[in-house]
Amino acid sequence: MKKIILTILVFLIIFLIYSFNISEETYYLSIGDYLSYGINNLDKVNNNYSENIKTYYQKNLKNYVNYSSIDDYRVMDLMNDINDNKEIVYNNKDYNLQNLLIKANLITISIGMNDLIYKKNIDYNYVDELLSDIEELLILIRKYNKDKIYFLSFYNVIENEDIINYANKKLETICNKNNINYVDISKLNNYILTGMYPTESGYTYITDKILSFTK
Repeated sequence: MKKIILTILVFLIIFLIYSFNISEETYYLSIGDYLSYGINNLDKVNNNYSENIKTYYQKNLKNYVNYSSIDDYRVMDLMNDINDNKEIVYNNKDYNLQNLLIKANLITISIGMNDLIYKKNIDYNYVDELLSDIEELLILIRKYNKDKIYFLSFYNVIENEDIINYANKKLETICNKNNINYVDISKLNNYILTGMYPTESGYTYITDKILSFTK
């Protein structure tokens, strides 16, 4: 009899925990570069991955802010904005970046591609320096947030597969070290027609890669 009661209690606790988790309100922050903003060769897409993730959590969505740039936004730019606690306006509401990081329980990050694109003659030493900056960024973000964070990998924006593979392997190690979900989008080039921007199908591919962690 005691075993039956204990079993029932265990299942009840599991059910309550599960119920709490699925009903938890989502505060989603998307930060980064042109990918998180959602740009393609036509300047904008309707189903960029940030909006797709927002829609996926719509039922329990408490707030959503997309802090992204289509300009030459780089790793150090984002770090400086966080350290300066930059004030931003999104959907006619005022925010401070540090406060956004603290409140969010879901963060997606795309940053580092511009650092590769605008550097001539990229070598492994430069990649190591960039990855060191990215780790510093992740440590800084973890200072404000202990919840779910997803960091997008590199894809081949420089036509050098060996460099990208090297960078992604080290990036995955850095993400694991800092309890960050590493999102492998290295095959994104399959969804690019010309240039470096993905198609809408490409943004769906990124969305599916992020949401695969929830399944």
